[in-house]
Amino acid sequence: MTQQYLRSNFVWRTTAGIGIETIAILILICLRQLLLGNMEINEVDLLPLARQYVEPNWIPGDWYLNQPVSYRELFQTLFGRLIVSWGFLASSIAGRLFCYSLMAWGLVLIGRRLGLHPVMLMCAVSMFLLRQNIAAGATLIVPGIESKTVAYALVFLAIALMLRQRYQLMALLLGLATSFHVLVGAYTTLFTLAWLIVRRKSRFPNLRKFGLIALLYFATGIFGVKAVIQQLSTPTPTNPISPSYIYVFLRLPHHLNPLSWSPKWLLIAAFFLVLLIGSSTVLFFNRSSDQLSQQDEARIGLFEFTLISLVPNVIGLIIAPFDTQGSLLQYYLFRIGDVMLPLNAWLLFACAVQQIFSNAKKQQILFLICTLIVSTFVITSFHDFQKNFQSRLTFPNEAQKVDPQWKNMCDWIRNNTPKDAVFVSPPVEFVNFSWLSERPTIAKYKLLAQTKAGILEWYERLRDLSGDLNRVNSLNSFQPQLLTDGYNSLTTAQAKILMARYKASYLVTRIQHRLNLPVVYRNQLYVLYKE
Repeated sequence: MTQQYLRSNFVWRTTAGIGIETIAILILICLRQLLLGNMEINEVDLLPLARQYVEPNWIPGDWYLNQPVSYRELFQTLFGRLIVSWGFLASSIAGRLFCYSLMAWGLVLIGRRLGLHPVMLMCAVSMFLLRQNIAAGATLIVPGIESKTVAYALVFLAIALMLRQRYQLMALLLGLATSFHVLVGAYTTLFTLAWLIVRRKSRFPNLRKFGLIALLYFATGIFGVKAVIQQLSTPTPTNPISPSYIYVFLRLPHHLNPLSWSPKWLLIAAFFLVLLIGSSTVLFFNRSSDQLSQQDEARIGLFEFTLISLVPNVIGLIIAPFDTQGSLLQYYLFRIGDVMLPLNAWLLFACAVQQIFSNAKKQQILFLICTLIVSTFVITSFHDFQKNFQSRLTFPNEAQKVDPQWKNMCDWIRNNTPKDAVFVSPPVEFVNFSWLSERPTIAKYKLLAQTKAGILEWYERLRDLSGDLNRVNSLNSFQPQLLTDGYNSLTTAQAKILMARYKASYLVTRIQHRLNLPVVYRNQLYVLYKE
């Protein structure tokens, strides 16, 4: 039985086995994520931006879609061309497949360096996919195709190379990650540098090699470096309320302000910390030999890297009560650690369990249990995949918050109004208005500008849309539901002022919202007014 297991294990460890493992992990990710939320969540924001960037004449009058490119230049250039050729849905699916393939490859290389059997790796990845973060809102690594997704895919490969001490290719990938998403790439680079310094005698390259590594990083990370320089060199506009306050406390507290999170996140964080430390204790103090093998070094290295990635989380918790303007919290201190802790905790837990069940008979039982866990994950995920597949056949639909009446409204607007006509639309609802109707609108709560001046203007535009034209309401009124209520309560006089202020020709709203303006189109749910 032992010989049979060894022969089986040898097959998995061949070069061809890497491809088989990668496909297996890719299937797990795709079943869970490939058809989940296409043109929803962040895709409804970033994919229209990418198209507009490479096709400036698409919706030239839209304020948000023509914002400065900020740090997404590389992403928008590459994926914008794909969207122009293939459309939004096909580009979403193709882009996800590309990123998920890189992620799966990186996870397989990490698992192999840790000495994980493929079944154990699949089990660990399945558990991670069920909960991809600790607390910082929707900080998922695979929510859809966006710059962050590409960056995380490159980071996984870079971590695999880091554990192998192949630093030059690692630096190249980290630079690319920084060019796609400056915070994901730059934070991971800083953590890697700290990881090298922690054991500089055994890990840190000589100065000549380090110079080459730095050169490779900055060469491939040029788009990220450029964005950082632009951000730091841009003066903050004089305003009673700072852009960072708006960004952190009014728009993105679920990502950036730990004081706004549900207390249960502490229990989740504690669980993963116990899992990480407990697994590492089993691995490091129950070894059969005092000599460290390559997989022992990799496991220690991954544990240390995970702890280093949590340093900004600790800093964020300490400064949160004092950073009342969001000056530091705006830099997503919880982003990387929020993902690395659950991922690496599950990977090291799988290593520890595999070590405990070390003999062949026990491993057979272990692999049977893990196979049942993975099979359950596959079956439940496949059920959701089927439903999502059926839904995508009629894209866009209710999954994208597009009911038939709203689709008819947007189709009518696209076919019967001037291309340069500006539309007033609800500040929170109908985020899909621009890409469905192909007409410019004033602003959306979801669609937040990334520059300091843009954030301030976004804030002012939303206040206007909520009816706060004379700035009489407090900051407490800047909440999604209150913004929506304010828009739905606009009077005819306010609507006229709003349309004149933004040179808008049309106003779209729900049928219940009656204004003394000419009606050019209505259906059962929505109405379009014209000035």
